[in-house]
Amino acid sequence: MAFYEADAAWHTGEQEMHKLLRVPAQDNPTQPYLTPQASNTLIRSPLIALGSLDEEGRPWTTVWGGEAGFSRAIAQGIIGVRTTVDREYDPVLKVLLGDKADGEVVQVQGTGKMVSGLTINLETRKRVKLYGRMVAGALAATEEGIGEVQLVVKIEQSLGKPCAVCGTMHSSDLE
Repeated sequence: MAFYEADAAWHTGEQEMHKLLRVPAQDNPTQPYLTPQASNTLIRSPLIALGSLDEEGRPWTTVWGGEAGFSRAIAQGIIGVRTTVDREYDPVLKVLLGDKADGEVVQVQGTGKMVSGLTINLETRKRVKLYGRMVAGALAATEEGIGEVQLVVKIEQSLGKPCAVCGTMHSSDLE
């Protein structure tokens, strides 16, 4: 049986912030895969904030929404998002799919573009941070300026909402 141990060290910037804010030493709760808790929160969340970097390395963010279930795990470590978007002004859509439309599938060859995500369920205050790489995507025009996007992302890291008191994950966070 093989075990995978991820590099759980904090990023140097995070370490510096912990030092400045006098945060007690703690393990990094980020997991190197899509956790069951992250998958469960993802399918129950009606919102997801997505981010990526453009060709010049500038960060862009958007918020996509829909009925709970519009984003979900579709395979082990892979999520799919399907929702209505603004085809003209959504910066992340432009970064990930360019000007592809009318159902043309963009399949990534090699390493896909970085995608960060934050699922948000405002009713339950549950949230999960995600990081991964785009695998494929498509945008179909539905009406002028509007379209339906389908995005597939391979998740490389996930982090559920840690306890507000001690900063660690508890079994109740997995519900």
